[in-house]
Amino acid sequence: MPLVVADTSPINKAILIEHIDLLPRMFERVVIPGTVHSELSSHDAPPAVQR
Repeated sequence: MPLVVADTSPINKAILIEHIDLLPRMFERVVIPGTVHSELSSHDAPPAVQR
């Protein structure tokens, strides 16, 4: 399986449509850079994404 480096938008949308569980099925490893983690956990992000 391939490696993927994810930016904020696809992670955010996958969480909001409740399909974040697809990522480990599709990819062996998903890397989220620190900046992306900060954006996803920001107080500006939707509560489901912050969690």
